[in-house]
Amino acid sequence: TWAGKFNSAHTCDYVAESPPTRCGWENADGVEANEACPEACNDDCSSPPVSSPVAPPPTSTPVASPVASPTDDVCINNSTWAGKFNTAHTCDYVAESPTTRCGWKNADGVKANEACPEACNDDCQPSVRTRRYLRMR
Repeated sequence: TWAGKFNSAHTCDYVAESPPTRCGWENADGVEANEACPEACNDDCSSPPVSSPVAPPPTSTPVASPVASPTDDVCINNSTWAGKFNTAHTCDYVAESPTTRCGWKNADGVKANEACPEACNDDCQPSVRTRRYLRMR
């Protein structure tokens, strides 16, 4: 079972009491609550936390190729999204500390990790660096 690195009482149930603040917390092994506590940190998730990855059974039929990385259209931030407690907390603000802020919600309950893919989606980040580099030129 997952527990925060500074307090063994900080379990997934504890994280669920304040997901925007606690889903970025890590355990002693560096595993974030985002990963270990999906019911607390992912609104779309209904499965219980998984303590370790389980390998799928071997198959004798071919497996499809991996899915391609998101396109640039998927990696564009919602320009109108802002945190529910402060309108200055935009996707650019989330990008300054994504581990902590990608779990934040706006007044409509939309999480930053949905509205701010440039900041929160690892597959989008290489294109973000390119865009930021191009903006600086």
